[in-house]
Amino acid sequence: MERPLFGYLLAVCAAVALFLAWGERFSPLTQTTFGLSLRPNGSDVVINRISPNSEGARLGIQRGDILQISQISLSDRYRLLTGTSPAGATVTVPLLHGATRRIVTIAVAPGASPQGDLRLNGPTFLFSATLTLLVVAFIGLRRPSLATAALVWFGAGVVTTGNVIAQFSWLPNPIYGVVAVIINAGFGMLPGLALLPFIVRFPHAPKTERECKRARIADGILFAGIVAAVIQAIYEPLTFSTWGPYDSWSPPIYALIVLIFAILGYRDAAGEERRRIGWVLTGFVITAVSFAMFNTANTDFVTVNDWWALGVMLTTQCLETALPLALAYAVLRHRVLDIGFVLNRTAIYAVMTTLVVAFVGFIDWLATRFIGEQHVAMAIEALMTIAFGFGLNWMHGRLEGLLDRVIFRQRYVAETRINYRIEAFAFAESIAAIDEGLASDAAQILNLSSAAVFGRLSQTAQFRRSAATGWTTQDASSLDPDSLIIRTLRAIERPLFLDDAALMPAGFPEGVGRPILAIPILVQHELTGLVLYGNHRDGASPDPEEVSLLARLTASAANAYGAVEARQWRERAHTLEESIRSLSAAPSPG
Repeated sequence: MERPLFGYLLAVCAAVALFLAWGERFSPLTQTTFGLSLRPNGSDVVINRISPNSEGARLGIQRGDILQISQISLSDRYRLLTGTSPAGATVTVPLLHGATRRIVTIAVAPGASPQGDLRLNGPTFLFSATLTLLVVAFIGLRRPSLATAALVWFGAGVVTTGNVIAQFSWLPNPIYGVVAVIINAGFGMLPGLALLPFIVRFPHAPKTERECKRARIADGILFAGIVAAVIQAIYEPLTFSTWGPYDSWSPPIYALIVLIFAILGYRDAAGEERRRIGWVLTGFVITAVSFAMFNTANTDFVTVNDWWALGVMLTTQCLETALPLALAYAVLRHRVLDIGFVLNRTAIYAVMTTLVVAFVGFIDWLATRFIGEQHVAMAIEALMTIAFGFGLNWMHGRLEGLLDRVIFRQRYVAETRINYRIEAFAFAESIAAIDEGLASDAAQILNLSSAAVFGRLSQTAQFRRSAATGWTTQDASSLDPDSLIIRTLRAIERPLFLDDAALMPAGFPEGVGRPILAIPILVQHELTGLVLYGNHRDGASPDPEEVSLLARLTASAANAYGAVEARQWRERAHTLEESIRSLSAAPSPG
């Protein structure tokens, strides 16, 4: 199957799960019921409670009567187990009332469904389900693979099996029974375990023997879970009981297994890969803790109707989206987020927005309280708001500068030092000094793992490595003018992340020192050289501000190269003129 088609298929699967999630919230099935509360009684079930307005009550069914479900199909057992079906649907089952046995046909009628309507947490459930499924659909569409297929399966676990099974109860027998088993097995406990195939193949397919062995073990655990889930899905309607201990303990056990594999992957990874796995681990922990808190609060709310528990339910259900959001960033981004960069800009604009809202609200309150004339109050509000708007730019610049100097001082110092290097290039006396500034100073100031400068002296010469940090003598010392990386930089004439163009020439460093960013050195649109930079030493890639800073540094270096070469040519010309003048002034022989 072609990868694009596979991506569309994964997106469609996630869309179907999203449709089911909304369907279980708003489906009319949530308002229909058989009106029976049943409990196991050997191979059959006993009527524990019956709704007075139900069809069963009109048929004379009483508490304590026995329904012989051992005599009916798996499909009808599932209908009774979920407790609901489309209005008008019927289930025919033998009934024992004492020693009397008769066949009754129980019909569904309007009423409160045992599956419920998700009670008060419905909106947050839909928010969490929608966000999760949209994220995994986008990931599946953009990065179709076995790993992301497992991710879509994980996302489908946001739906609840009882309500989803009930939505298909209109299907005829025995098709409904088969569909119910598949949904119960696939949407029940397994989605949590479905993260295993993803986590052992993220951020890349297994390569080493250790990674391949870990993937085989993870796949084997998932297969064992599938077998257990299918057995449970058939066992539950047969005996009309659930695997209570299994249902209670399997989610934390599955979560622990996935966490162990994620930690093992994190331990073996390095650089940017470790940071990307770290994002997944962080999101996973937040989601797991939120899920546990939600279950606890949900139980408390059901038993004591504690409104504090309801607040915890709503909050934690929203926090369960931490994992899909972390996955989206780690999978779809080539580079690791610089938290400082985002927090800086977020803080600035959040403060600005808060100030505007607070100021306008304060003016509105003052005008309403102290000025009786409505038109005058509105005019004053408008004037004050306009005046405040004109002052926003002034406030923005000073507030951002203050945050840079106080909260983000390390970044501010690095930018200041790079700016000094940019200005100093204009006074460079030699090409070696410029090379040193690009390769050594920039890498040290920004804490980059590697840097290398390649340049050439003529149109036909190769690009030679003239300075480097984090490169060894065994690494590439030259680049052919016809190589793909050179031709790409000539074409785009701007900084390029090598992974974006799938560029990694032979001989480049691997591991921590692997170059990830190439910046061309251009003189009047002629590529005279390039600079290669690696990630930060902690594995994060340069953020957009740092890339812009390095691009400015390189552009300044290009001007400095031209100035030094021009100065050298002038000196050579002057030396040549002096030599010619000396020869002309010398007395002729004889």
